Parts: sequence; C-alpha cells; structure tokens
Amino acid sequence: MATKVDEARMQTLCKRGKGSETCSFLALEGGAGFVCAKGSDIESIIRRRREEKSMRALGDNCSGPPNFTPTPA
Repeated sequence: MATKVDEARMQTLCKRGKGSETCSFLALEGGAGFVCAKGSDIESIIRRRREEKSMRALGDNCSGPPNFTPTPA
C-alpha cells in the first residue's frame, strides 16, 4: 500500500517538479493524491523503469515510509 505524502515533504524531499531530481517513487493515486510508492505493489515496476531509464524522474531521495530518512548525497 502506498503512503500519502504531504505537501511540504513533496516539495523538499521528493522534489516534485525538479525533472530528473524528482523522486521516481512519487506517484499520483486517484483520490489519495500524491503517495510514496516505496513498499507498494508497484515499487518493482518503478525500479525496473528506473534501470531502463524510461522515466524522467530518476531520484531515489529517501528510505521511504514510515521514516522517510533522506538518501545521502
């Protein structure tokens, strides 16, 4: 199950709208709004697309839920 991402985290950690720096795991989920897909059913699909470089957002910006510990730069 994907975890809802609040607006502040979306901008500072997920880097929404920052091109290739945007986290690959930031997803829009219907009525839930933006979610983190780490730990969800689609994580493996996103990882495969990252390897193929078939997506624009290539960031892996944190450990994912529940702690969202930033990835060292």
